[in-house]
Amino acid sequence: MADQDRERWTKLVADFETSDLTQREFASERGISFSNLRNWIYRLRKESRPLVEAAPASSGQVPGRAPAKERSRLVPVRVVASAPKARLVEPSSSLLELALPTGVVVRFPPGTEPAYLRALVTAL
Repeated sequence: MADQDRERWTKLVADFETSDLTQREFASERGISFSNLRNWIYRLRKESRPLVEAAPASSGQVPGRAPAKERSRLVPVRVVASAPKARLVEPSSSLLELALPTGVVVRFPPGTEPAYLRALVTAL
C-alpha cells in the first residue's frame, strides 16, 4: 500500500511541477488535500536535492562525482594555523551579492575563491 501511495504522489507531484497552478489550485482541481500535496512536494524535493561531498584534493575525485556512500550535506572546511587578517569592508558598495531562487542572499567580497562559492551555493 505504501508503495502505491508513493507512486501516486510521485506522479501527482510531477504533474504539479509541470502545471502553471499554485499548490492550492492544483490540490483543489485534483480533489486532493492541500496539506498532503505540500508534504509530498517537500519530501520528494528533499530526496532529490543534490549533495555536496568532501573529497581530498589528492584523491583524484571530481567534485560532484563522489560515490554515494561518501556523500554528505556538509561543506568541507579547512582549518589553518593562521587566518588572514580581518579587514573592514565597506557596506554594499564593495560587496558582490548573489540572490538564489530560494530567497537566500549571499554577500561576499571581490576576490572570493570561485570554488568556495560553488561549494557554498551547491550546499544551499
